[in-house]
Amino acid sequence: MSLKYFDSKPQNLIALFYVFSLITLQGFGGVITVMQRTLVDQRKWFSQTEFLEMFTLSQVLPGPNVCNLALMIGDRFFGAKGAVVAMMGMLVLPLGVILVLASSYDQVAVGSPLAGMIKGMSVVAVGMTLGTGLRLLSGIQTDVVGRLVPMFVIAVVLYAVGYLRLSVAWAVFGCGAVSYLWARHCLQSRLAKRKAHQ
Repeated sequence: MSLKYFDSKPQNLIALFYVFSLITLQGFGGVITVMQRTLVDQRKWFSQTEFLEMFTLSQVLPGPNVCNLALMIGDRFFGAKGAVVAMMGMLVLPLGVILVLASSYDQVAVGSPLAGMIKGMSVVAVGMTLGTGLRLLSGIQTDVVGRLVPMFVIAVVLYAVGYLRLSVAWAVFGCGAVSYLWARHCLQSRLAKRKAHQ
């Protein structure tokens, strides 16, 4: 992961808490979409590639990926305090909203427009997830392995998880290992060609 200085970053822990609270309160159906738009496009805390690198690491670590990502981002800016504050921003206000909704859900959900709205939001959630995936594609560094191999790996993961119903962990580690070996082979070939031309 690149360790460059950022042109823009949260000024203090309160700003960090505010941004993560805002992200989660907008995150209907998927926080990653809102997180990417807020942190990369609007606030410019990270480049697309940096965000993709952290997102990839958050997928591999155990636990919810958005929480892992919040911990990494908070830690990167303010150390352990930042990690705790970012996580609190992810959880405190949404927890209050969830408790209010959960207490009234049984009374209004069955046979009400709310039930239809919740079913409709599931379609929106899938669309938001796909949209985020397409936006993150631009952050994939293809200068080493070319464009064809990443597209093939994406197709294999979609097939393995979506159609074959394999565990996400198997898909991540299996395809990740193959991708790593291919990238290593490409780098070694490139270095060998450079040495041959010298």
